[in-house]
Amino acid sequence: MDQGSHDRVVRYIADNRFPFPGQTTWPADYVTLTNVPVRRQGIPCEGSIHYPDILVVDATGQACEIGEVEYAVGPDLLPHLRACSDAADDLTPTKVRHFFLYVPLGLESAATALLDQAGISYAGVRSFHIDDTGAISITPHVTHGDSYDHQ
Repeated sequence: MDQGSHDRVVRYIADNRFPFPGQTTWPADYVTLTNVPVRRQGIPCEGSIHYPDILVVDATGQACEIGEVEYAVGPDLLPHLRACSDAADDLTPTKVRHFFLYVPLGLESAATALLDQAGISYAGVRSFHIDDTGAISITPHVTHGDSYDHQ
């Protein structure tokens, strides 16, 4: 996946899932930011700053929910995936972190295993797919947070 496709997927997810269209439970002071193509707000990560693809902040600028779009899955991702989880709140019914990982269709189980084996708290793993017409679809794979998010 090239950077342009990645950024298109990020913007689609931010526009259609943070919040969902018509979602009435979304806090009024939440603002959804993307860090593509311009970096807007980062989080601490191993003595540096990481810029999550999607960052939902409240009126104080505090990170609430985070979404990360990855094209591949492997242990090299663990430092920034852990930072994303640690920066997200745990205001879910199950007290897991409001962190969502989006991977290409077919990599969902590998992503789930990576997060689980590393002990990283997350609200969900989702797959994305871009069809031949350029349409983007999102499919929930695992939802540990709010059941409402499994759509």
